[in-house]
Amino acid sequence: MENYDSWNSWLREQKSWLREQWRRTIDAQTSVAVIFAGIAALFIAGIAAAFIYAKDTNPTQTASTPSIANAPGARAPETTGSGGINYIPPKQHPGENEQKERP
Repeated sequence: MENYDSWNSWLREQKSWLREQWRRTIDAQTSVAVIFAGIAALFIAGIAAAFIYAKDTNPTQTASTPSIANAPGARAPETTGSGGINYIPPKQHPGENEQKERP
């Protein structure tokens, strides 16, 4: 009977030790989870703040483009395309496109 009592008391000690270790593990995991959640929240808040800052500081142009016909001394804008049906190539001097010879 004495062996049984000593075994039970040892087992109770082991159970209480195991419970304490389990509680410490859960507390540590909870602390780490809270820290990571805080870091994630700060990261998301930083991204949101950057987008809000960019939106507030980026000037948007809301004025309409002035008509070319109404502007004094206005010409048609130059394009890089091949032109249209009414395309008139600019006048060039005869020697303008010749390459210079090197000595």
